[in-house]
Amino acid sequence: MKIPAYWAKATATDTDREGKPASFSCWRSSDHSIEDAHESALAAAKQVLRRLLSGNRVGRYGYGETPLREEIVESIANAQGEMSAAVTRNGYGSLVLSTDRVMFIDLDFPLVSVGESLRYFFARLFRPAAVSPAARCESDARRRLEEFLAGNPHWGFRLYRTCAGLRALATHDLFDPADEAAQATMQTLGADPLYVRLCKAQGCFRARLTPKPWRCGQQGNPPRWPFESDQQARLFQQWESAYARKQARYATCRFLGELGAERVHPEVQGIIELHDRMTRCHERLELA
Repeated sequence: MKIPAYWAKATATDTDREGKPASFSCWRSSDHSIEDAHESALAAAKQVLRRLLSGNRVGRYGYGETPLREEIVESIANAQGEMSAAVTRNGYGSLVLSTDRVMFIDLDFPLVSVGESLRYFFARLFRPAAVSPAARCESDARRRLEEFLAGNPHWGFRLYRTCAGLRALATHDLFDPADEAAQATMQTLGADPLYVRLCKAQGCFRARLTPKPWRCGQQGNPPRWPFESDQQARLFQQWESAYARKQARYATCRFLGELGAERVHPEVQGIIELHDRMTRCHERLELA
């Protein structure tokens, strides 16, 4: 998994062709130390600044962060003592579970247009049993899962309802997120293509554990970690306290049931317990 423990920001300075001061800053990570992260950041900043001052264009991802800059809130080790899963806080403040071998698949439903919503509203006036767009999407996603399981009877899933779709957790075995077979399975089941690419690039599967802040009334993003000043740290603490109060009335997903094979891999069991506890999927709460 590409979840570095250390991040640092560095700024390179120089003068342009007219003798005016110029600077460029960037973040870089390290698995070893904050000093190593700072050296990488400074080297990258110098490289980009040289290119800019020489008149060369820098591509959109020329100095982008490959790993996600997220604070590790909790880590889970495997039998060999290596980190196999981690709970991190993402850029907009939610806690996210990343696993190196336990497969999560988010099956988000397409956004419903205003026209489709109105058609459903008027259909209900004359046909109370009319099926909602969300129900049709859920039915389609379940059908794909059932068709997949018919051809792969040794597979097993736990299924959850999220605010925007379904979440499937493969329970019978472990998977490499960059493996072509795992990628093909996610695509077959209808996973978001961006999520599939993220899994491959980051070397992990991901599942959001806490509500999206704006869905539970928490406005504004928190300062990004690591904080660059004491003021940013205080602002984050204030934001986090408000978010904790507002998310108390919401769950992130709702457990729907198990599909396919009943066998649960031992390493998956601990992830299920952590996921279900933190998402509050067994509580009767509104989803966010």
